[in-house]
Amino acid sequence: MTPLSPITGEFRDRAKEARFQADRLGDSRRQARLIFILSVVLNALFLFSDWRFAGTPHFWVAVPARVAVILWSLACLPFCRHMTSFRAVERICFAWQAVTAIGVAFLVSSRSDIAIFVLVLLPTVFYLVVPTSFRGNVGGGLGCGVILLIGYLWRAPLAPTLSGMILALLILHCGMWIAVARTNRLQRKEWTSGKEAEAARDALERMFMAVPLPLLVTRRDGSVIRLNRAAAEAYAAGSNSTLTNVAQTYEDLSARDALFAQLERGKALDNFECRLRRGDGSMRDILLSSREIVIDGEACFMTSAVDITDRKIAEQHLERLAMSDPLTGLGNRSHFLESLTRLAKAATGHFAILLIDLDDFKRVNDTAGHDAGDALLAAVAERLQHALRPGDLAARMGGDEFAVLLPALRSADDLPPILSRLTHLLHAPLSYRGRPLDCRVSIGAALFPAHGRDGTALVKHADIALYHAKNSGRGRATVFHSALLDSWQQESAMLDRARHILAEEEPCPWYQPKVSLESGAVVGFEALFRCRTRDGSLVMPGDIKAAFEHPELGPAITQRMIDCVIRDCLAWRMEGIDVGQIAFNVSDADLNEEGFAERLLERLREADLPPSMIEVEVTESVFMGRNSERVAHALRVLSDEDISIALDDFGTGYASLSHLKQFPIDIIKIDRGFVRDLETDPEDAAIVRAVLNLAYSLGIRTVAEGVENQQQIDYLRTGGCHYGQGFHFGPAIPFEEVQPLLGRGISATGQ
Repeated sequence: MTPLSPITGEFRDRAKEARFQADRLGDSRRQARLIFILSVVLNALFLFSDWRFAGTPHFWVAVPARVAVILWSLACLPFCRHMTSFRAVERICFAWQAVTAIGVAFLVSSRSDIAIFVLVLLPTVFYLVVPTSFRGNVGGGLGCGVILLIGYLWRAPLAPTLSGMILALLILHCGMWIAVARTNRLQRKEWTSGKEAEAARDALERMFMAVPLPLLVTRRDGSVIRLNRAAAEAYAAGSNSTLTNVAQTYEDLSARDALFAQLERGKALDNFECRLRRGDGSMRDILLSSREIVIDGEACFMTSAVDITDRKIAEQHLERLAMSDPLTGLGNRSHFLESLTRLAKAATGHFAILLIDLDDFKRVNDTAGHDAGDALLAAVAERLQHALRPGDLAARMGGDEFAVLLPALRSADDLPPILSRLTHLLHAPLSYRGRPLDCRVSIGAALFPAHGRDGTALVKHADIALYHAKNSGRGRATVFHSALLDSWQQESAMLDRARHILAEEEPCPWYQPKVSLESGAVVGFEALFRCRTRDGSLVMPGDIKAAFEHPELGPAITQRMIDCVIRDCLAWRMEGIDVGQIAFNVSDADLNEEGFAERLLERLREADLPPSMIEVEVTESVFMGRNSERVAHALRVLSDEDISIALDDFGTGYASLSHLKQFPIDIIKIDRGFVRDLETDPEDAAIVRAVLNLAYSLGIRTVAEGVENQQQIDYLRTGGCHYGQGFHFGPAIPFEEVQPLLGRGISATGQ
């Protein structure tokens, strides 16, 4: 945002200030005309009151002055047509202010009972009503005040309260200056926000039109409200046809009826395959994905269409190849490494190697079968061959890993476009025997000579870049740089430390109290990972952060934590101690394990612990993975058995609000980043308030994390937050300290 002047409240950038005034020119012109008209009407009314001076010397001062103001205001009205710029508005208003101030100065020379009131009122009008700049408002108001004061004091004798009156008027003018500056700031902030919102709308419209994927918005009856350029061109197919209703495109009307029936039930539609007729009469195989949206209160549908006709033809060809030798045409690992070594010895310029790994390939084999896996590998191989330049080498390194050698690069700048093209081509949709297969790859790249001068170093660094790409969300390409090596070494150290802890140490949960903000009572605890090592140091979760999402170490740590939590809960029950609900965190790696929910419930049954005593906390990232169906199943199994599901760190990830509806979320935990400054940061306060209102509307309980002072408690309680957690109530403590803590008690004002 362009800085505003702290004195005037106007934009420091003169060009931006001029644009602001130009946008408001119409309003300024109308306001000036209204002021002139009101001046005529009100002064005409006051003219009648001036007859009270009849027979006095002031009569021949007041009446001509009043008439002059009226006539000048009437004279200014025609000039409104000439207000073609803000400067013109300012000049005409300044002329009107000057004449009006002089005329009224003669009027207040009577020192009548309303003269002092006029001394205050007219400058205030000039400050707040006249549509000019800060210079015009302050200059007009101050000038008017000085002129009126001269007119009032013109006649002797001077009043004994003169100095006090001047000070009072000075205070008034100072206040008006501040008010004008503040109004200017608010107006310009509002204008700036409006421009940004308008730009955002324009950007969304341009993005909608520029998306290469056909998109269209339809009503429930199928009539088209809006479609982007890709959709119009895809339907027209070179003809002059225009799509007005999607019903005219379906070859099989039963497919259309099935699609609309699913949408009418409020279900999201993904990968709905059908045959559609284009404007030229040709039929195409299309994949449709649709979501319900509301436009001006009317329920409509946003639909994307992917033409898979060519892909289906290619799939049939790939299936035939898969029955014989689906991977023919690519070199093997030995061929690739030999070529790499030979090129590294002879190279004088730049070249690059790429390591390509298929994401979730094991899941494809497990769910769709090994034939589907072979078809996927064959498709990737064929796409690589089509994507590469003459002279490039593609090879299958083994399993689901491929490699590409890119010789004769002019510079490192040649690599990003190649990676972009490869990623786009390899991510194209794929299906096998009518079943869609998820074709996504991660790519790691290394450059010669910047990242290594021999094949071994290049392969190692490309492998590190590939590791980073997979850990950063998969489905992307990463070029090696030195920071990746440091990160890889740090993560390796974390994983090694986690393995040591699981093998040699005794990790255990520490418990942080969760307090009801309404009653001040402890309603439960969150179990947090801690490990006191043999040398006396305390290992915190951040020390082994990478291990929690590791597919093997993460579930092992979680299982150890669950065992300890169940052991501690049994001990508390034997002592007759009510600790409320015990919450612990589970990761995406835990929920993706087959049977995780069932094993947890079985452990609780064996320990004779009620499931309602347990709360499972997940972050938004678990909803974003490729196995979201498995995650959803696990959460529903737990929820059906009365285990509470809490969404941790709400608002800091990438989850959609629709996940609150799709998944069985009982509790929202407001991230400490929003709670920390909510009493001083209006934006944080607004976010917290919005989350609380959302949770209230959905009937979801809320927990505020990181509560550190009473002001935060008061705000959260007023907003309807149910529970608080943070150092204000107490840090995480070992099992042995929980019973004494409950004995002492905690209130909503802290310990």
